[in-house]
Amino acid sequence: MDVDLILNNFKALGFTEYEGKVYLSLLQDHPSSAYNISHHSGVPHSRVYDITRRLIKKGFAVAQGTNPELYSPISPDELVNTLKRDNARLTGELKIQLASIKFESDFDPVWNLSGKAEALELAQELIKTAEKEIYIGVWDQELAVLTEALKERFEKGVKVFILIYGNMALDFGDVFYHGIDNINRDGKKDTTLDLVVDSSACLTGNLGGHQPCKAVWTRNKGLINSIEGYLIHDFFIAEITKEFGHEIDKAFGYNLEKLRKKYDH
Repeated sequence: MDVDLILNNFKALGFTEYEGKVYLSLLQDHPSSAYNISHHSGVPHSRVYDITRRLIKKGFAVAQGTNPELYSPISPDELVNTLKRDNARLTGELKIQLASIKFESDFDPVWNLSGKAEALELAQELIKTAEKEIYIGVWDQELAVLTEALKERFEKGVKVFILIYGNMALDFGDVFYHGIDNINRDGKKDTTLDLVVDSSACLTGNLGGHQPCKAVWTRNKGLINSIEGYLIHDFFIAEITKEFGHEIDKAFGYNLEKLRKKYDH
């Protein structure tokens, strides 16, 4: 157990250091007296009564008996669920309160994502906010992670346009398939993700494999328009290829191989 890491997370959620130490002490030994709590947590005995009263008031601990009074914690699952509910309520109230302030951003930063896991987690969050349409270009293995969120929005009436690098079958949305031959050269196995939600947010980049993950997200209108246009262009190509595939292969090679070689860098 990395106590320092846990205490840092507690502090980020509004606990004091002593509150975190007392709760952790109670998890390991309960019901427990103030004396034992102080002994195991390192919190001064004179402060334990105050700290336990605060935890009880917040609903994170309970007291029983007298002389000595003994304290027990709520379970970790109960604690986490309580914190989730409290933070959801507070952020909901804050959103309503801040909506009364007129605000126009004078800049739209582009945020780097630390890795594939963070990129997919954020992609799910963005998808869940969609109200009108979703444009996405994604490989089979990442699509498997995002399918549930995409289908849920589709069933809520959101238009979903999906360009799949691979052959995964879906029973919803407007689905197009992009050949993967001649894309990953020299044994490279990098996958990419391009996502635009309601023309208001986008996530794009290389998710890694042969190279480190290099993905970003933003609400910058310029980049959003660029990625959205790129995806719509690929939808055009997919539809044209479906209709005139033989002629296109004859002119430019399978999966546009001749063009890929011409502009490869």
